[in-house]
Amino acid sequence: MRAMNWLLLACVMWGTAVAAAAGDLTLDGRKRLFLDDAAVASMENVTRRVQPAEKFAGNPVLRPTEPWEGAVVLVYGSVLREDDGTFRMWYLCAKGVAYAESSDGIVWHKPALDVVQHEGRATNVVIDRDAAEGAPGCLPHFYEVFGVLKDAREPNPERRYKMGFLSIERDYAGPREDPFHRGQRRGLGVAASPDGIHWTLVDNWATEAICDGATHWMYDPAGERYVLYGRTKHVPDALKEAWSDDAWFDANFWGRAVARAESPDFLHWDPADPASAPVVMEADVNDPAATEIYGMNVFPYGAQYVALVQRFHSRPADVFLDLQLGVSHDTVQFERVGDRTPFIPCGGTGAWDRFNNSAANNPPIESGDELRFYYGGRTYRHSPYDGPDKGVSGGAIGFASIPRDRFVSLGASFDGGTVVTRPMQVAGTTLHLNADAEFGTITVEAVDNDGAVLAKSGPINRDSLDIAVSWEEGGLESVAGPVSLRFRLENALLYACWCE
Repeated sequence: MRAMNWLLLACVMWGTAVAAAAGDLTLDGRKRLFLDDAAVASMENVTRRVQPAEKFAGNPVLRPTEPWEGAVVLVYGSVLREDDGTFRMWYLCAKGVAYAESSDGIVWHKPALDVVQHEGRATNVVIDRDAAEGAPGCLPHFYEVFGVLKDAREPNPERRYKMGFLSIERDYAGPREDPFHRGQRRGLGVAASPDGIHWTLVDNWATEAICDGATHWMYDPAGERYVLYGRTKHVPDALKEAWSDDAWFDANFWGRAVARAESPDFLHWDPADPASAPVVMEADVNDPAATEIYGMNVFPYGAQYVALVQRFHSRPADVFLDLQLGVSHDTVQFERVGDRTPFIPCGGTGAWDRFNNSAANNPPIESGDELRFYYGGRTYRHSPYDGPDKGVSGGAIGFASIPRDRFVSLGASFDGGTVVTRPMQVAGTTLHLNADAEFGTITVEAVDNDGAVLAKSGPINRDSLDIAVSWEEGGLESVAGPVSLRFRLENALLYACWCE
């Protein structure tokens, strides 16, 4: 089964490569970011840089305040915004899954609900990990929440909200044993709710192709499917050769990696057998020694898929987890961005997110001109660290933001640089840029396959999330075939382009 999945993925990758080689790209209303070279033919004297998200000054925005929460709350869960603007959060705490609401995503309220009580007091807990089977808030075999989605495609209103969680059946001896956790059955559990508060079990074992926490999913509109990115374990031969001489390798390196499954309805997944999902993201020899990939949250964004890659630096002397950027164009083949600079790094000394950052299981939330990325941070290290700087038990939730589209920049200083795109079919007449040329200049030329200039812009000297390009010569109205865009940058940064 696993070999067949690898063959199918290889066919997808080959098809994508052939399409790119043939120039089968379209410049349309979807934002085209410059996270990789998928749309870039050449760059001269230009540097690609990750733009780390700016952490909110008021972080953390949600802390443990109630006796049932314990010392750690984490957005192992989701933050969603309803049509009326209300922010809703499902998060992990000591008792299980708790719920909070906010009007602005900053100040959060923990409502007293009618589901789970603590010492005779109403709580904001919606899933009680200690509840007896059949009791309110019980999900059999629940171990850890992955997240919540609101499924607008679901025809049954009782299943409008879906929760994914890690199911573990211990002391298991049967045909569905997880090969990485002997004596256990593990898989994706699914629960459903009409309101996000009152949950019922749908299936404990929707798929067993994933085996552990830090599992994420997205809905892919292009493929009309859900895509799951979950934990597996795999140690590539290249890493064994590069790292196995270190004394820590055999004792501590688990080979955490990310595998992929898909489903038309969030219930029926392919693949479904234990540990059968193919690996789509893992550490490589360009990572620091002892790196593992703990999880990956993927979301469609414009003409590509953006990933928040949770990197686990597992060397026992210095353990931490941060978030890097990845990119894909087919939901299967991923690469990490630029020089792998952290997108949401761990905080420094004194910070609430000192050692261990984990992304919420949802796309970023647009707030005005910004994208918000909610994440959990911790003041203690993951195992196998056991040194003097271990930290104390503590975890909270905050967010970091970027201006819209500004994940990565292509930049050049005053000595100038040039970016030339691959040939693209143009679907529209107005070219838009997200760029910062306030103290410099950008000019754009549209060039055909023979190098003839079909259109040339005037100088652009603005910093804006949306610059409609004005042409001094020619224009896109009469362009019939594929064209390349040639950007000339002087002390300027280019983030994205699109055409309408």
